[in-house]
Amino acid sequence: MGPAAPAASTERRRQVRGLTLIEVVIALAVLVLLLTLALPSFDGQLQRQRLKATAQTLAADLAEARFEAAQRGQPLFIGIHGGADWCWAVTTTSGCGCQQPQTCRLKVVSGAEVPGISLQPAPEITFDPGGSGLPAVLLLHSERGQTLRVELSPMGRVRVCAPEPISGLPRC
Repeated sequence: MGPAAPAASTERRRQVRGLTLIEVVIALAVLVLLLTLALPSFDGQLQRQRLKATAQTLAADLAEARFEAAQRGQPLFIGIHGGADWCWAVTTTSGCGCQQPQTCRLKVVSGAEVPGISLQPAPEITFDPGGSGLPAVLLLHSERGQTLRVELSPMGRVRVCAPEPISGLPRC
């Protein structure tokens, strides 16, 4: 009888290995709870990234228009249409909007490409061939109430800043 007892105890140990269905369900419930708590934070981060990317695209378009005006030796214009269906257009003619297709447009960026971001209406910006333009402040807003400023100096220099702290951007 002595040799049979160790075989039965090793057989029981092999059966104990693994997880029960209740343990798996509890682990999944905890995982779902943690994901539910993390999603609002992830959505906020995504919204901040969209806002920063849109502001940086606008700043790059302003800098490019300044350079292009100097290179072409003719003025270029940035037409800004704010509101729910916002857009901006880099154009060769003043008043050439971004609402309908026109041959005077060099580039158009539409708010439909970046959901949750709005652009405040602003007057048209003109870059003369000398590379300078009128000073301007353009405001972008997210659905979560964050704001970024794209500032254009009289000499045509562009900077993006945040009135409230947003990582990676200087404060205004």
